[in-house]
Amino acid sequence: MLKRLSILIMTILLVVPAVAQPKESCECVFGPKAGQVQFQLNVGTGQFFNDMTGLYYMLPDEDGTPVGIGIDSYATEPGTYGNTFISGDLSTLLVNNGSLNFVNRNYSVGMKVFVTDHININLSGAYIMNIQPSKNFQEGETFRIDDLNTTDVDEVAWNVAPGDIYAQKGILGAVTNRLMVQLGSEYYFRTKNERIFPYVGVFGQFKMARIESFYPAFTGQYIETDYPEGEGYPDMEYESLDLYRTSRGGQALGFGGGINVGVEYELLQGLFIGLEVAPVCYQYTLLHLAVGGQDPYYASNHNLRAFAFPQLTIGVRF
Repeated sequence: MLKRLSILIMTILLVVPAVAQPKESCECVFGPKAGQVQFQLNVGTGQFFNDMTGLYYMLPDEDGTPVGIGIDSYATEPGTYGNTFISGDLSTLLVNNGSLNFVNRNYSVGMKVFVTDHININLSGAYIMNIQPSKNFQEGETFRIDDLNTTDVDEVAWNVAPGDIYAQKGILGAVTNRLMVQLGSEYYFRTKNERIFPYVGVFGQFKMARIESFYPAFTGQYIETDYPEGEGYPDMEYESLDLYRTSRGGQALGFGGGINVGVEYELLQGLFIGLEVAPVCYQYTLLHLAVGGQDPYYASNHNLRAFAFPQLTIGVRF
């Protein structure tokens, strides 16, 4: 009887502590688990090609100046000036791999699928499309007596006096696309703090920026011709420049990859905020500018950067 009682007491002493002990406190409530899916919003810099002033800098000039990036472009950025013969700095204008400056913010959405309690496969991306319809130039009209016999159609078309009917500027039609897609994998570490989860991973990235432009049917611009000036036909010496317009477009493609590190803090079970940065990041960029009927203009750039793509994240996991 005493022997049985001793065995029972020893069994209770062994079982009760095991039952009372919490299940690995940091993994029973917080932290990712195999099979969970995570959705998040990322706020950072560098996801797209530089588009702070739009993509019109990728359109070759319309006045016959050399094709390229720089001072003759629609939008000239600091550090990209160049000159008539030498293009500007592609890395400054295009790459925009981010920095610790959050003035130019980008937003993207991401998803992570955890194949184990520590390893995930993740995908994130963002896309912007803009369609700008064209608008024809509308000529002004003057009522000044001294302009009635002018032969300069440019004067009549756009330059009028106050009180006359003002001309209305045309608008260049354009379709622009911006795309960023990132695919990677990460490993999550456990810490003594059950809410903090640092991680390290690798990623590959693809970027695209594209603009296609088209002129309105009438721009109001004229060029001189060889038509003789005859009485009763004062405008025969001018011809609409729209007859000679050609299509223009530009495209930039980026291929890159690197290592990313970050940390997440769980506010509640399944709700977290995080911070991420890429200690090492490489990107190859190919720029393509085109004028209809002419040889394309190609330029490339290689960029290696430390601590790029800083971003804040907030998301849910379930």
